[in-house]
Amino acid sequence: MHSKWIFNQIKSLKIRKKINLLDFASGNGRNSIPLSKKNILVTAIDKDQEKLNNYKNLNNINTICFDLETNKEWPLVREYYDVIIVVNYLFRPKIKKLITLLKKDGFLFYETFSVGNEKYRSPKNPNFLLKDKELLYIFGEELIPLSFYDGQIEGKNIAIKQRGSFKKGVFEKTPCY
Repeated sequence: MHSKWIFNQIKSLKIRKKINLLDFASGNGRNSIPLSKKNILVTAIDKDQEKLNNYKNLNNINTICFDLETNKEWPLVREYYDVIIVVNYLFRPKIKKLITLLKKDGFLFYETFSVGNEKYRSPKNPNFLLKDKELLYIFGEELIPLSFYDGQIEGKNIAIKQRGSFKKGVFEKTPCY
């Protein structure tokens, strides 16, 4: 099932023109497929070609098979994407590189598991769990934080997640009086 939170974030953008969206670590396409039907050009990148084969021939979806955790340069265009979504994926060594892929005024919507989730379900490995406010620390200095949540998500299964929405723009300095 797709991420309702991600879809609500995209809906709030009130998109009127075709946009380029990157579904980072797209997996089975649970977000890519429905987004491609909403006037969105989706680039879905994942290391599993079998998963990508399930939707690579759909309209408005470009698939790229690539292991995002290698030392090779990502086959993605810098400053190309209007929106980047990341759902249930974390690889800290390269996470900040996502910023370079966003256009000015682009949006990053990130949702993944955080510490505390190990009590309920996988992942339990701390390498795959965000620490307290980690999304804010990772992206908050270079992107403008728009919303942030860290806590329990109700649904079919209980999960502990962080959700952050960020915008790439120019920070306005507030004058001190």
